[in-house]
Amino acid sequence: MDRFTSMSVFVAVVEKGSFVAAAEAMKISPTMVGKHITALEHSLKTKLLVRTTRRQGLTEAGQLFYQHSRRIVDDMAKVETLVHSLKTTPTGRLKITAPYAFGNHILIPLISQFLELYPEINIEIELADRKVNLIEEGFDFAFRIGDIIDERLVAKALPDYEMVLAATPDYLKKYGTPDTPESLRHHNCLGYNQHQSEKLWQSIGITANEGESLPSRLVINSGEGARQAALMNFTIVLQSKVILEQDLLNGRLVRVLPEFSLPSYPMHMVYLPQKEMPLKTEAFISFMMEKLWQRLMTLSRL
Repeated sequence: MDRFTSMSVFVAVVEKGSFVAAAEAMKISPTMVGKHITALEHSLKTKLLVRTTRRQGLTEAGQLFYQHSRRIVDDMAKVETLVHSLKTTPTGRLKITAPYAFGNHILIPLISQFLELYPEINIEIELADRKVNLIEEGFDFAFRIGDIIDERLVAKALPDYEMVLAATPDYLKKYGTPDTPESLRHHNCLGYNQHQSEKLWQSIGITANEGESLPSRLVINSGEGARQAALMNFTIVLQSKVILEQDLLNGRLVRVLPEFSLPSYPMHMVYLPQKEMPLKTEAFISFMMEKLWQRLMTLSRL
């Protein structure tokens, strides 16, 4: 017989006081109650109950077995409740990774809203400008800028990650406002780092002569550092709308050459395929595909 069921029957016998009362509680016959008790005593090779015509009592072994059985039955009831809640209420932990700038400026405010909606979900975020391995590092979701190569992943497309040229009004007043991409040659221009900067400037129409590079007096490998250089009236910066959004909205920076097409990069939310998706995962996908889309579309109109 099933050991756990027999333990549950035994606990019911002790607490209800009789085989008949235990049978009613367990929705089985008194005869079946007796078979469960006999099976336990046979397995344990000891007597658990002492029964007379008037009363029943526990042996010393029965008292010890009852205490531990009661705890096991309670624990199983708690486990069943927790498992049931997973099927009815989004609950549990999600581990998410995203690039620094996107995570700080866009994702974390939205995740705060998500956690308000789902108080039973906990989230761990790792911001890193690298491609993490979802399987090996135990991540549920990753937000990635650029093409998706790993075919094992489910990739939900998001609005593109867009770049913008900007400078302070004081810089443009002092050095003039460029009217063509080529005229940017005569300005202090700054991108993200030296290698990437040359590619970016070339993508908007600045072509280097043979053997000529497009050096900058300042090379920075930080988007926030590039933003600060622009705010100090030092440079025209080519940087993401994500990083420069608030400066453009409040007028600290203004767009340069807004009519020219600037580079943009595909962006996706990726996760591993699952046959049975937990409610916490479904809830996160649904929330992000609505709220994150709205947020990024607002940014694209900047």
